[in-house]
Amino acid sequence: MTKNNRIILALILLGVISLALSLLIASRTEKQRPGETALARIELNLGKVFILRKDMTQKETLSKRASLYPLDSVETSGDGDATLEFDSAYRIRVEENSLVTLDEENDRIVIIIKRGDVQVENFGREGSVYVSRDGVRWTATDYENSYKKQPQPQTLPDLAPAGEASPTAIGSAQPGLTSDFIQETLRLQRASFFKCYTQLLQRTPGVVGQASISFTIERSGKVYNAEIASSSINDSTFKKCLIDAIRRVEFKSFSGDAISTVFPLKFE
Repeated sequence: MTKNNRIILALILLGVISLALSLLIASRTEKQRPGETALARIELNLGKVFILRKDMTQKETLSKRASLYPLDSVETSGDGDATLEFDSAYRIRVEENSLVTLDEENDRIVIIIKRGDVQVENFGREGSVYVSRDGVRWTATDYENSYKKQPQPQTLPDLAPAGEASPTAIGSAQPGLTSDFIQETLRLQRASFFKCYTQLLQRTPGVVGQASISFTIERSGKVYNAEIASSSINDSTFKKCLIDAIRRVEFKSFSGDAISTVFPLKFE
């Protein structure tokens, strides 16, 4: 082989190696959005996993790993799951047949579960990652260690009819959110109030009574100014538990003035 042929062969080989390296680097490089910071990185474990971006208008198949940004969603098939990794050291698996959306609020990352479930595989900095399910928000640690381990109640405390409350009770019409929507959202959280009641029964067996919680829903859907308006059960720990439960409820955002209302409950 002549010297020129060897040079040509070496150049071809070098070009092939460079192309292979470029493809490898491109496949391993996460897509970045200019001016935005990724909330998490997602890695495919098995099956089919999809990323839905820009309010779910763009759908892409996850081939290996990618970066996730505010309002990006992850959808897993019946045989697929993927792992979310956060800078705070949390590692959370999105289980099969799930749909979750990532958002950011006050430097905290929120995983909104719309279908299916997630599992915390590695715990990180407390308070950095939250999980929102059925309108209730938990820290990722509390969600895994407390909420998911709650036994499903056989019976639940009855919701008092709205007509028994004050004129500002849920039964009255409110602008921005309908009374039916508020009532239904709170009904979905009955397990949280039941947990407060079961803890009370452990301290005071056989106790029954009622409590009314007053609170305000701001336009973002967050609850504030929550307090016990009235209660026939005089237990400070029980009352605090109810207030904490109502504060975790998340309503949808709406226009108009904030809504002040009363949520009556019967425990028996």
